[in-house]
Amino acid sequence: MITVNHNVDSNNILELVKKAETKGERIVIEREGKGKVAIINYADLRLLEELEDARDCTELRQAIEESKGKPSITFNELLDELGLTIEDLTSGDEDE
Repeated sequence: MITVNHNVDSNNILELVKKAETKGERIVIEREGKGKVAIINYADLRLLEELEDARDCTELRQAIEESKGKPSITFNELLDELGLTIEDLTSGDEDE
């Protein structure tokens, strides 16, 4: 892993991106000694996303198991309970 200061110049950034792309290097950009941004290659990003998906599936399975035998409500009942409508949830989605 390569660690650099946040004020690295654009030429060095391009070099770091190339190292991430071709050599699989992981680059951490720090500010005041703390990691703020990472540059990783696409394969690492895909792996991270797959791990997140697997964790989400595990959490979903656990939630389903825990909910067995417990009362449930419909989505519309939940909206009513919260005093919301579908329009409340979708308003603001339009491009401005």
